[in-house]
Amino acid sequence: MIANRFEPLKGDHSKGTIRARDVSTAQTVVLHQVRDLDERLVGIFHPGLLTVFAIVEHEDRKWAACEFVPARTLFEVLAGARCHPRWAREIIGDVANAVAELHARSLGHGDVSASSILITLKGKAKLSLTTAKTATDPDVDIRALISLLEEMSGPTESSIGETNSAAVLSATLRTPVKNLREEPS
Repeated sequence: MIANRFEPLKGDHSKGTIRARDVSTAQTVVLHQVRDLDERLVGIFHPGLLTVFAIVEHEDRKWAACEFVPARTLFEVLAGARCHPRWAREIIGDVANAVAELHARSLGHGDVSASSILITLKGKAKLSLTTAKTATDPDVDIRALISLLEEMSGPTESSIGETNSAAVLSATLRTPVKNLREEPS
């Protein structure tokens, strides 16, 4: 039993994560070992964010109890290859929307990367909060999103690079664009 609340489930407990059952809610969660996770991240419910239910300590380690979502990281999904520009815009647009939620709460993420974005079995993006550095300048998140979009699908139109709001970036990326090349380069 971890922190008198989480019962570990059988399976792989590598990479600083443990699947467990929250005995107070009977919900399956994933416990992520964390260092300094901001308590203000607990209980933020947004479809594009991996929800953190609690931060607990057990045996001198800090753990974040997060929603269980069968997913792979964007890094694993892409495996170094580029993808279709429409899919890249959809994924980064969804993540930008999630980042806008954090910014609206005066929080930043600071570690938006292909390793911190999960792609669910249904192909939707969720931003993990377990690596968030909440004191980060919002511009850091926006630059990371634009950079990741370019890594995924190649150069973007110049208007995207001028964006200084995650909400505006999300809306811009969700606006249909004509003549997107059909194949990634």
